[in-house]
Amino acid sequence: MLLYRSNKTRKPSRPRVAVTLGDPFGIGPEIVLKTLVSRRLRRLADFIIVGDSSVINAALRLPAVPVASLRGISVVDPYIIAPSQVKFGRQSKLSGEASLAYLDLALKLIKEKKADCLVNAPLSKEAVSSAFPGINFIGHTEYMANKFGTKDFAMMLIGGPLKVTLVTRHIPVRAVPKAVTKEEIIRAIRLSHEALAGYFGIAEPRIGVSSLNPHGGEGGKIGTEEIEIIAPAVNEAKKRFKNIVGPAASEALFYMAYRRKLDCIVAMYHDQGLTPLKMIARDSSINITLGLPFVRTSPGHGTAFDIAGKGIANHRPLTESVKLAIDIFKKKKG
Repeated sequence: MLLYRSNKTRKPSRPRVAVTLGDPFGIGPEIVLKTLVSRRLRRLADFIIVGDSSVINAALRLPAVPVASLRGISVVDPYIIAPSQVKFGRQSKLSGEASLAYLDLALKLIKEKKADCLVNAPLSKEAVSSAFPGINFIGHTEYMANKFGTKDFAMMLIGGPLKVTLVTRHIPVRAVPKAVTKEEIIRAIRLSHEALAGYFGIAEPRIGVSSLNPHGGEGGKIGTEEIEIIAPAVNEAKKRFKNIVGPAASEALFYMAYRRKLDCIVAMYHDQGLTPLKMIARDSSINITLGLPFVRTSPGHGTAFDIAGKGIANHRPLTESVKLAIDIFKKKKG
């Protein structure tokens, strides 16, 4: 299963970063190779690519992809895809099967302490679900938390001056009101506070908590979640943490955060938090999973099948995801 192995003696201070290819027929293989060709980056950590060597070799032949030496990089190959089966730009059951195999292998490396950090290139939930209809795959975050038995976790997105933590994630909008609970809000606030202080060095984080309903519910005229659930959660959090604001209308909080008057926003549901963030950082956002027993990051964009195989994908979000994972690991070790 191990295709290439570095002959270098590993320095204990260097983190070992596993990088999955994501969906093998999306832009993942291209951006992984474009990222790991950087000598400066490879001086910071030891890297393990998790994915089919047939896909890596095909990606090396794409336009504008450097013919990068894999010297010094290990490749863990599950041998799912034959060279003749590589078809960039076409998601399928095969690509879904491979995507999940890469993720499972990377998590195995983490569990066996053969890797310290995990960076995921994007995969397709639809492709994974088509390959494994029985597992109800709704995303990296939930899948990894379940694999490690982690109940206390959250998704934080970073883009430009914004940091956003979600109370609910990949669920239908109609299910959001019941899923927004006092416990989940306090968890999101606490994990955000810990990350802002521990990962980003913000001594006294300023966190804004959004309302669920328009205009903050208008005193109960447009919904009562703010009165019954969100405000009590915020008041409870204020007993433990300083500088907690809310519940307040999300448009007001995002303006404050954009002007750097808040360090993080706790949003109640997926699009409430991600729409404004993606408006200013669509191609540069980073996803951090908070609460896992290891460091995990990924670019905030998707598989981009429409440009896969053309050699024009922007690798910078993945590069920044790798840099952030290394930085967080070093801070946690320190």
